[in-house]
Amino acid sequence: MSGTGLLLSCYFLSIVSALVPWVNGEVLLLSLSAFASSPSHLAGLVLMASAGQMTGKCILYWAGRGGLPIKEGRLGKALNSWRGRFERSPRKSMTLVFVSAVFGVPPFYVITILSGVFRLRFGRFIAIGACGRLLHFGMLVLIPQIGCRLIGIGPR
Repeated sequence: MSGTGLLLSCYFLSIVSALVPWVNGEVLLLSLSAFASSPSHLAGLVLMASAGQMTGKCILYWAGRGGLPIKEGRLGKALNSWRGRFERSPRKSMTLVFVSAVFGVPPFYVITILSGVFRLRFGRFIAIGACGRLLHFGMLVLIPQIGCRLIGIGPR
């Protein structure tokens, strides 16, 4: 596969993984990274995975912002409680977005939808989410590279 094909595949598969929770973006990225021929290709894959994820997350954000109905009951009370927390402390809300984007806990899928429902500022959501995804995917790709070098396999 050509370098461009690899990067485009990574981008589009990352969009799918952002929208479909059971498609694992991390497994896709690690699989594609096996075909990278240089550190710059690995960096490109990290960028494309992050860009694809955030493209998909934009769709989820706007779906949430479009007005998912919040009904009364236990779920409605829980969502309204979270809404209050998000509105009282925008800084803590953005910290939660960042932590979720880096570590996946709480799930970034859910945090993305809630960010739309609770109307967090879109520009901040994208910037902080993208930084978190870059860190997430960068660490994911670097860990095997470091491990291979430590045990003495692969290019030197």
